Amino acid sequence: MVLAGLRERFPQLEQLQAMTEWWLLKQRVLLAVDDTALVLLWQQGERLTLRHVPLPQGLCRAGLPMQRQALAELVADLLLDMGILGGQLEMLLPMQACQWRLLCWPDGEPDLDQVKALRELNPELNWPFSLAESYLTVKSVQPASFLSTTTSMSLAVRTDRLMVHAWVDVSEAADLPLLGLEWMLTAAWRTVREATKHFEGDLIWLVKHGGRWRLLLLRGGLPELDHALAASVGGNSPDQLLNEVDEVLQAWHQRCGSALPLAWWITAAAVDQQKLRLALDSQGRGVCLSKEKFWLLEDGATALEGPEANFWRGDFAALACLALAGAWEQF
Repeated sequence: MVLAGLRERFPQLEQLQAMTEWWLLKQRVLLAVDDTALVLLWQQGERLTLRHVPLPQGLCRAGLPMQRQALAELVADLLLDMGILGGQLEMLLPMQACQWRLLCWPDGEPDLDQVKALRELNPELNWPFSLAESYLTVKSVQPASFLSTTTSMSLAVRTDRLMVHAWVDVSEAADLPLLGLEWMLTAAWRTVREATKHFEGDLIWLVKHGGRWRLLLLRGGLPELDHALAASVGGNSPDQLLNEVDEVLQAWHQRCGSALPLAWWITAAAVDQQKLRLALDSQGRGVCLSKEKFWLLEDGATALEGPEANFWRGDFAALACLALAGAWEQF
């Protein structure tokens, strides 16, 4: 009764109470996006919960929302169904959404803003869009301590402006605050780097997405090579895939110097991981550091939800779980 009387005299109190309730109820929700599915991660009591939701065909194409209003309604309904009030989105952009490059600054890290410095230099990076058409993030990085270097390095990630605007529109149409955008691959990279930080050598990270393999070479934890492979497990044998990897690595080492000890990390469906593990073991190619099943925390600490049990053993699930782990640990 007293509060009601105060509200009548001071209408600002009602707005203040609404803001206070929103801040108390706000909940962090991570959303990884693919053309075929969404994967959401949120805190539910003492546990983290992962939920997989298939997307209708044509709703998202090459990482770009094709029906923004329909996608926004789907996301808003999902959060309501999960009982999340005051949800705040952190979105992991699809694999097709971004490109990255490891930059070296021979004369030392620029004094001015690194994004501005890169735009002024405008180097040839072989990206499908010019720097002027892109959103850029540039962050200083350091290799692992076993590699001694005096060269300043940064990791640059570019995103097409249209892609960013489209997903911002989706979050606004869903009436959900968008706290951040990150690329799925950079978030997954942080997880892999942390999990392999004690290995002193070159890590060959094989990622399967959309039926195609991608080879990443991490030296000192930093991505020095990113190459699309032609072979595939399924249509080709693991030996053919590994032979192509050998050809790429040989060309790389001829150009960039001697090779370090090798280890492997495989991000793909469980069946492909098993095939490659057997091939690596039989050929004595080095240790495979990845686990066949990698969730966010120890077994039993993460609840899995979704209508398709097989999804959790597929390509997108393997990548999404790595990415969500890397993004969640940022805070």
